[in-house]
Amino acid sequence: MSPDAPSHREIHRTVRAAVLVAPDTFELRNLPRPAVTPEGGLVAVEACGICGTDLKIASGAVAAPLPLILGHEIVGRISELGAEAAARRGLAVGDRVLVESSLPCGTCNRCRDGDERLCAEKGGYGTRTSTLEPPGLWGGLAELVWITRASIVHRVPPSLEPMAALAVPLLANGIGWLSRAGGLRPGDRVLIAGCGPQGLAAAEAARIGGASEVVVTGLPQDSARLAFAAAGGSRPVVAQEGWSRAERLAAVGREFDIVLDVTGSAAAMAGAPDHVRAGGTFVMAGLLGSAGRVTFASDDLIRREVRIQPVLARKDAEVRAALALLDADPVLAARLASLTTHLFPLAQASQAIRAVHEQVPGFVKAAVLPGE
Repeated sequence: MSPDAPSHREIHRTVRAAVLVAPDTFELRNLPRPAVTPEGGLVAVEACGICGTDLKIASGAVAAPLPLILGHEIVGRISELGAEAAARRGLAVGDRVLVESSLPCGTCNRCRDGDERLCAEKGGYGTRTSTLEPPGLWGGLAELVWITRASIVHRVPPSLEPMAALAVPLLANGIGWLSRAGGLRPGDRVLIAGCGPQGLAAAEAARIGGASEVVVTGLPQDSARLAFAAAGGSRPVVAQEGWSRAERLAAVGREFDIVLDVTGSAAAMAGAPDHVRAGGTFVMAGLLGSAGRVTFASDDLIRREVRIQPVLARKDAEVRAALALLDADPVLAARLASLTTHLFPLAQASQAIRAVHEQVPGFVKAAVLPGE
């Protein structure tokens, strides 16, 4: 990444951003700072979380429009806000906010039904909207992001610092995927396949929802993540390469009421239904990328009436629930804030994304701090 060197005058007119211009190729660019419209605004990014989707987009495994500012886990403070936007949103300059990744169209049947998550025409911060779309600031790996009428923005309670706020979408996903999609009930046994930050937050959601047992699986290199799971009361299991099906069932367990897969691995996803009880639910959340294909033993699933439920993202009510839970529970907020173990300045955004798979000692999650 080769940064430009803007003059002091240019700094006030431009916004620094790490722009993905080709697979695994970033440029630190200075983009024009847009004038705020009555319905628009600018958020000064305090922290942008990095996840496995960023890695897949950066490598080209998941298609996205280039050039693109990556980063869809965005926490910051309102820098400028148009009068109409301020009145409609009830926000003011200086408020800390969480910017959702989706930019729904607002007019399709899914949006009009209140399920903007499934909008087929939506844009997306750091995922679907290129810098070629004016005003260009559509990703969290930048000093500022643009918010428009379509943006979904949540005020963050004053009690939550940026790293805790970064965990809100993860916890909200866990709540939605397990409770809404999985039908979680008190006393259920839950298996979380995959111990990335999303899997670890889902384990917390399972505990909050009353699960009697939570098992979290990971790989031999995931020691820090599995230790985090164990500290929260989950049973960690290290998955071994070359396990037979019988060995896997013996080590992980079977007859789980809900199995949530967040591995991003086709092999792990194919084996996950083996652990679901008859009549239980298999929730699929891990994206595989364009080359991903999974084959299931359909006769077995039919005979056991295992329900397969793909999921995409949280609903608005689940975000509000996660915000309320962390606001009310400082211990939980601090625990989830500690998921972010490695911080990077904007100029090292590419290193932050590589850290997701390099698994440096003690690594759980990375975040970029564009203002530093």
